[in-house]
Amino acid sequence: METQRRIPWALIAIWLLASALAVLSCSLNYPSSRYKDEYLPVGNDAFYHARRIVDTVHDPKSFYEFDSKIHAPEGSLLVWPWGYDYAMATIVRGAMAVGISDDPVAILIWIPVAAVLLSVALLILIARQMALSNPVTLLAALCLALAPTTQLLHGLGQIDHHYAEFIFILAALAGGLGWLRSPKTPIYAAACAIALGLAPSVQNGSFILQLPLLATVFVLWLQKTSLPARSATVFAISLLTTTLAILLPSEPFQTGRFEFYTLSWFHLYIALCTAITIVLMSRLQPTRKGIVTLLGVSALLLIPIVKELSIAQSFIAGTPEYLQGIGEMRPPLKLAKIMGTVVLSNMYSYLIWITPLTAALCVFMAWRDRNSPRLLFWVTSLMGLALLSAQARMHYFGSFALYLPWLILLQDFCNQRPEHFKKAVLLAGLAMLLLYFPPLRHQLVMPMPLANDLSFRDTRPILATLSRACKDDPGIVLADADAGHYIRYYTDCSVIANNFLLTPQHFEKVNEVQHLLTLTARQLETEAPQVKYVLLRPFKIEQQKDGSLRFGFTVKQPRLANDLLLSPAATVPAEYQLLDEVRFPELNNAPYAKLYRVRGRDAHQTPPAGDVVE
Repeated sequence: METQRRIPWALIAIWLLASALAVLSCSLNYPSSRYKDEYLPVGNDAFYHARRIVDTVHDPKSFYEFDSKIHAPEGSLLVWPWGYDYAMATIVRGAMAVGISDDPVAILIWIPVAAVLLSVALLILIARQMALSNPVTLLAALCLALAPTTQLLHGLGQIDHHYAEFIFILAALAGGLGWLRSPKTPIYAAACAIALGLAPSVQNGSFILQLPLLATVFVLWLQKTSLPARSATVFAISLLTTTLAILLPSEPFQTGRFEFYTLSWFHLYIALCTAITIVLMSRLQPTRKGIVTLLGVSALLLIPIVKELSIAQSFIAGTPEYLQGIGEMRPPLKLAKIMGTVVLSNMYSYLIWITPLTAALCVFMAWRDRNSPRLLFWVTSLMGLALLSAQARMHYFGSFALYLPWLILLQDFCNQRPEHFKKAVLLAGLAMLLLYFPPLRHQLVMPMPLANDLSFRDTRPILATLSRACKDDPGIVLADADAGHYIRYYTDCSVIANNFLLTPQHFEKVNEVQHLLTLTARQLETEAPQVKYVLLRPFKIEQQKDGSLRFGFTVKQPRLANDLLLSPAATVPAEYQLLDEVRFPELNNAPYAKLYRVRGRDAHQTPPAGDVVE
């Protein structure tokens, strides 16, 4: 007789409890997403996502991958893949159709919060695949639910794509563990491949999620534990099919591009390399001849992508000049030196300080489990900890690896000494509470600035003025790069630069803005006839001991700001019409921002969407 499968009520209860706490935590920053009667995206990049999503909600056929209104006048092919924004627009349209709200942004800002239920479910699935008991699984789920990094990813209004990346990281690990634990089951092979294949549709760099699986399968293969050929073939076909499915709608793929920072033929080639390597390891024996054959084929496959991998490595290392000045691109330890160790403890918990010890534990456990499917977990954790340590912004790759390896070690101890199970779990729970005390006490409840930008509240009124001006008379706006996404979100005007910092064009356009900001008002008229509006603001204002004010700008010689922002109105050339300004009464009515229209400028013609200008 077949045994009836029992419903895992305990796991469902754990999921419901952890999800409820996670939703509560992620909803705490509601005030940062509300300005008067307006719902706001939270975070600079979230504004550009919101613009493309809302445009698509209003007209799905208008979805664009080339934007003629950024990096003007040339326009730019977007480095963000189509998949995430299009999927978000589809969800919003569905929610509007059933009457949840007629404001797309009001729906949009809640999607990351709702998605945390999926993240919690995937973590519980991974915990079960690593044979954690229900109490230890509960500890793992609570760590995820109450981590500030989870709030940062899934927080209300955080519609940047990073939370979706986190979901695919967990899905890839869960899918890989499922396949390796049941290697003869084709459905698990297909599920793993589909997760890996879909991931780049959210973020182009997610192809690296294939690396831990390749490394694990290679180590197992060396120990004569090969995947069944049929299962490996199903994986290969599923990976290639899924990858091709996300590539076919992609404009960079359609135009024949081969580069890692757009969804292009590069990603199909990566999937092909992975598929070939997996199939080879399922059919070759780990003899000297088999090893030489596999390594030789792998070396040949790497040749066409050496240049692209080098560019990707420089981005991860943060070596480009402009990336070095971005806080989230720095390693956490460097941030601690600048901002203090307390900030780091509040963001990651005290576990961040034992990251080297956690990595050593992962290495030891990887060696111990080198002939087990659990090896994939340790390899993925090591990669995640390495990326987390390389850049603060990449915490989503390794946040789970800060606590889950220790909980697995706890479970292994309890399996060997079951008489100490209750005591060990209780002590572990208390230890986790102490380790997470800083974020629980400070970070989770800390008020977040409006839109998570200290300058946004003061800049928002002048953006409304610019929006009205651009509606009647669109043109190119000269502004600092940090204002680029705001201008694109609120207006019909074009911007020269924004916070996209990946391709050579991106850096060239930032350099162009920096150069224009060093010109005098008279020089700007001559050198930049394409500029119709000028928005100037400092990135900081400091009051000195003598009461004087010190303005900080993104350039060392801010001649344009001196002429148009800080000088008396009588000295401003007549060609510049002041449209609006923001002053700080509490700082002797100091000017913060001014918006000008350059008289006599016609709207600059830009290429139509879809025409890529090299």
